[in-house]
Amino acid sequence: MEIGFIGLGNLGTVMVDNLLERGRHLHLYNRSKQKLKAYEGKATIHESIASLAEACDIIISIVSDDKAVEAISLGDDGLVNNMKKGAVHVCLSTIAPATSASLHEAHQQKGLEYFSATVIGRPEVAKARNTTVCMSGITQHKEAVVEVLKDLGGKNFYDFGEDVRSAAVIKLCNNFLILAALEAMGEAFNLVAKSGADTAAFFQMITETLFSAPIYKIYGKIIVDKTYDTPGFTSQLGLKDTKLALALAEEVGATVPIADVVKNHFIINHNRGRNGYDWTSIAKVIEEESSSL
Repeated sequence: MEIGFIGLGNLGTVMVDNLLERGRHLHLYNRSKQKLKAYEGKATIHESIASLAEACDIIISIVSDDKAVEAISLGDDGLVNNMKKGAVHVCLSTIAPATSASLHEAHQQKGLEYFSATVIGRPEVAKARNTTVCMSGITQHKEAVVEVLKDLGGKNFYDFGEDVRSAAVIKLCNNFLILAALEAMGEAFNLVAKSGADTAAFFQMITETLFSAPIYKIYGKIIVDKTYDTPGFTSQLGLKDTKLALALAEEVGATVPIADVVKNHFIINHNRGRNGYDWTSIAKVIEEESSSL
């Protein structure tokens, strides 16, 4: 089966490299043509989405947000109007569940398949082939899709049923838990520092005892070392996911007050020119705001 891949961001690039290392032949498209140059001679490069869509049976996409997914999917040059009958579009992006549902319907009307497979893990986790994949939807190519997802770095697979919205819900709620942890660590580490205690020693203690999970070890170290300017996941994307979580909560009638706090910190962060920094940099906002009290 011919495999297409759209989206050469930080995570997408690692996934493509993993697929090539596994001997997969790929068809590639990226909005920024500069990133495609590294793959000349290694994969089939396409100048348009339509060209890639016509050539592939399985198309993987991982782009930044809802608008980007809709842009590659809809329109005259998009996937929906150019994919082979029976082909499947596997969306790895973190988007609104409602967007997943509307894209599923648009694909279905053309005799195409849309499958949601959201990925949990930073680029370094994908490079180690240790990401978690949350899947939902229906596709006749499911076994083949799972094998491709394994080759691009998936290790742990969880199937959330036939509703394509479910994987999107799960990914948003997963990221909301990370956001809450970032806020809590930022506040706690700042309180330790303001009290004159050793923040690095505090970090070591919590990650060797009650908080020995990867989230606290990976993100806590970034906050302690203040290495915010080398992003694995940007503050801009963090704000996007926070807004998606808030919108989902409003849609279903749930309350997520922590998300409002985090959203405000992201907005302040962006106003201070750090939208391209790692999303842990909201801890910098917490530090700055407490200094002004």
